[in-house]
Amino acid sequence: MQETLPAQNLVLIGAGHTNLHIVRMWREQPIPCVSVTLISAFNRATYSGMLPGTLAGLYEPREMEIDLDRLAAASGVRVVYEEAVGLDSAQQHVLLANRPPLRYDVAAIGIGSVPKIPDPLQQQPAVLSIKPMATFHHRLQERLAEVTQDGNETATVSVVIVGGGAAGVEVSFCLHEYLAQRLISAQLHLIERGETILGGSLPKTQQLAQEELQRRGIVPHLQQRVADFDGRQLILENGRSLAADIIITATTAAPPPVLSGFDLAKADDGFLATRPTLQSTSAENVFVVGDTATFPDAPVPKAGVYAVRQGPVLWENLKRSFQNQPLREFHPQSSFLSLLATGDGKAIGQYHGRAFHSRWAWKWKDYLDRKFMKLHQVDAPLPEKAANTDSLPPNEASKG
Repeated sequence: MQETLPAQNLVLIGAGHTNLHIVRMWREQPIPCVSVTLISAFNRATYSGMLPGTLAGLYEPREMEIDLDRLAAASGVRVVYEEAVGLDSAQQHVLLANRPPLRYDVAAIGIGSVPKIPDPLQQQPAVLSIKPMATFHHRLQERLAEVTQDGNETATVSVVIVGGGAAGVEVSFCLHEYLAQRLISAQLHLIERGETILGGSLPKTQQLAQEELQRRGIVPHLQQRVADFDGRQLILENGRSLAADIIITATTAAPPPVLSGFDLAKADDGFLATRPTLQSTSAENVFVVGDTATFPDAPVPKAGVYAVRQGPVLWENLKRSFQNQPLREFHPQSSFLSLLATGDGKAIGQYHGRAFHSRWAWKWKDYLDRKFMKLHQVDAPLPEKAANTDSLPPNEASKG
């Protein structure tokens, strides 16, 4: 019996939560006569929900990673390790950094977002962005080695976290644990431009987080922005000077610079303008998901929970798109469970108007995160040279 060769190409740009859902579903029920290519800059996808817990030593680094070689091989998906730097919608080409363009019939873009780096912190060695998360742990280790290389174990390392939202607060707690476990004396500062940390959360949630910061000696600086940085001293708008050996940016989501090379309609915030069907507003055969998408008429926060919920809708719409059927709309939930690891076997959370800080909340978060990872981690042995791997994966540790 002669096999039918794929007639159309689906290209997944980025290995974010939503696109990984498509890879997983492809393993169960591939779309007939369609081939899939996944483009990723890294050979491992990092689950953002487990990064703080990994910092705190609650997980091994491998536990928060998805081996794309194994997942792709098990799903019958071709994977290309390369950075996508643009998209030519007229020619239906994905533009790659170091190889010829890749043609698509349908594409799904999920390359996420980057923290918005204040101007005084641009191109500074002391500044570490939490993204790309695949390299954050390694970059943090390198920077700590640099600032403690004089061997003075009694010196206090000054760490400043810029951004008092969920990411910044959670990283603050877990980084405190990380440093304490390594017997590194440190003073942590948290800078937030708003009137309170965790803006938009319940007042009780904010109070619980503030109490935890105080218990750990992490100093919050509210209604402040970075005014200047000379490589050692960080100056706030109120004129206060903070020693800053390490600065971690966990600020508002900004568009990845490469989006400038995607000739698709942009929303006012610079991300790709997206219809409720998850299609680009300027190209019906291009879908946009996760942080990369902005719905101009009904914006949603840049949060991983929405990317996860978009997975089933994208999968259904991809099938319908290839079959020329009407598409479904994505309707974001109005509220969701929020859990922030405090790094000590507890978590702060809120759900349906209630806030809590407890060990059972951490167990709940741990269960949900491990359940998500179990769906995507493949233990099967990988062939010596996977047939579906188009190019050698880069060394994640070399990416900054």
